[in-house]
Amino acid sequence: MRFVLPKGRLFKGSLEILRKAGVELKPPENRELIVKNGKYELLLARSFDVPVYVEHGVDVGIAGSDVVEERESDVLIPLELPFGKCRLSLAMPAESLTEIEDMEGFRIATKYPNIARKFFERRGVDVEVIKLHGSIELAPKIGIADAIVDIVETGNTLRANGLVEVEKIMDVSALLLVNRVSQKVKFEEINRLVLKLKEVGRNDV
Repeated sequence: MRFVLPKGRLFKGSLEILRKAGVELKPPENRELIVKNGKYELLLARSFDVPVYVEHGVDVGIAGSDVVEERESDVLIPLELPFGKCRLSLAMPAESLTEIEDMEGFRIATKYPNIARKFFERRGVDVEVIKLHGSIELAPKIGIADAIVDIVETGNTLRANGLVEVEKIMDVSALLLVNRVSQKVKFEEINRLVLKLKEVGRNDV
């Protein structure tokens, strides 16, 4: 069975919960991106690519619900996992706080252009969305955006950059993703894994 896990903040929790469910995956050494672990194979990918890998043939993956929502990949999601909790929020500089309904024509910097557009469309507000890949908080500081849509955990990074959380867009947590074909071809093996992860999740709460 092949697993794809995200580099970054969810990696350690992903390895840990799989280990508790009986799947021992050896972390990669040096710059390895694929590691064989007996009957398992571990692929390491950027978090935003995990749902794409699962959609196109990797059996099982773990990704944040923010990424799954943004990517809109055609994958099965049998389980929400008990880690990676945070939120995706709209934030803007404290000195220029504005009601959402008054943000017509604002520029919004984000790694999540789909989610951001849909959020403002639901509110009937037309904005320009600028896609960035990192250091989103920098955009309002240097004047290329009026507000940002980004992940918030403690809020410390926002405060350090003079930003205020205006509204939560969605809660975020880690999700188990399963390839649709694998679910049929490896039904018993994947079903066993889902049940074990459910049990681990109950015990971890």
